[in-house]
Amino acid sequence: MEANIDSKLKVSLTTKDLLIYGITFMIPVAPLAFYGSFLQPANGMVSLAYFIGMVAMLFTGFSYATMSSTFPYSGSVYTYVQQGTNAGLGFIGGWGITLDYFLIPAITYLISQSFGESLLPWVPGWVWIIVLVIFNTWINILGSNIVTKISWILFGLQAIVLGAFILGTLRLLITGAIQPHVISWYNPTHFNISGVLQATGIVIVSYLGFDAISTLSEEAENPRHSVGRAIIFSIIAIGLLFVIVTTLAGFVAPAYQNLNPDTAFLRILQQVGGTWLVKLADITIILSFGFASGQEGQTAISRILYAMGRDGILPNSLAKLHKNYKTPTNAIVLVGIISLIISLTLSQTTVSNLVSFGALFGFILLNLSVIWKFYIKGDHSSLLSFIKYAISPFIGFAVSTWIFLSLSIDAKILGAIWIFLGLGILITKTRFFKTKTPSLDFSNKN
Repeated sequence: MEANIDSKLKVSLTTKDLLIYGITFMIPVAPLAFYGSFLQPANGMVSLAYFIGMVAMLFTGFSYATMSSTFPYSGSVYTYVQQGTNAGLGFIGGWGITLDYFLIPAITYLISQSFGESLLPWVPGWVWIIVLVIFNTWINILGSNIVTKISWILFGLQAIVLGAFILGTLRLLITGAIQPHVISWYNPTHFNISGVLQATGIVIVSYLGFDAISTLSEEAENPRHSVGRAIIFSIIAIGLLFVIVTTLAGFVAPAYQNLNPDTAFLRILQQVGGTWLVKLADITIILSFGFASGQEGQTAISRILYAMGRDGILPNSLAKLHKNYKTPTNAIVLVGIISLIISLTLSQTTVSNLVSFGALFGFILLNLSVIWKFYIKGDHSSLLSFIKYAISPFIGFAVSTWIFLSLSIDAKILGAIWIFLGLGILITKTRFFKTKTPSLDFSNKN
């Protein structure tokens, strides 16, 4: 069974919208929340870990750009692996990455809840989560163009906080209150490349989300070019920002051993700008994780479910669009309900251990699909095609596999259960592979 593509999603997103969507999804102020947890494994060399992570993710980003230029449709890994290999493997790849996207809103809600309880201790944590879920579900139903407008606003708020930190640090440098330091890049006393690589495996989570840009292909103007560009630019932009922020943090507090991992960056902000900057950062973290990233995670997963519902591999009701807003309402509401249940029943630690499994599983299959379709089955006659369609995706595959293998055993077990559940759906839908797996029909598309 093949489904014809006759998308009625509202087209309204420019390259800039996609870029801000991707950057906001990856949360520019993320180092403020996670910096302390990276210090010890990296022996202070957090900037080096972020830089290695940026370069590593770029290769998978190149694979996304290759696929998005050829298949500019919703579904992300689901669509790309399906068209690069076969429909069954495409469903398993898409099913795997849905685990990541189901968990992203939940982890952002839990982080917002923890910072919210610190800022307003008299407000119960469950209130934060319920308010976030209801608001984000409503905004998503209104449309991705509304989501991106909110992303622009919250991106501006994050820029104010980071700008204040950067300017404050430069002021301290100029006045001689602090001195430049290389600790964030090279710690001669405790240099350990295995520790840096271990930290890289952790900070790589900060880059997950660039792939969500591809889920908006059918709502983007000129998606064959804009989606790939936005993916690559977002990885570079957020990576350089992470590197700059953590390098300056190393200037302010080179004695990283004396920092409390839970409040490391807040102490640095206190030294740079005082209490007002710390409070503004608290508010920004709550809004950025809970609203910006939470909304965008819900947008991304709802588009993947929409594509699967449109094919018929999942219930067709998931592909139903709102008659006025042209958004997959049923898919959006389903994601909201699941996110609410996860956020109210699981701990932040449990969700954090699971969140990378689905994305890395999808990255592995995506990179292999590029090699298979464009090099082995396609053009392998030139040096350029060898580099673009073999070397680059192989590096992306190798990096993703390395990080995947370093995940906790709990994440691997629960992730494997999720994959086997997907296999069960596929076997049931195809009657033990006796019938053809539902897939997209590109025969009438350019």
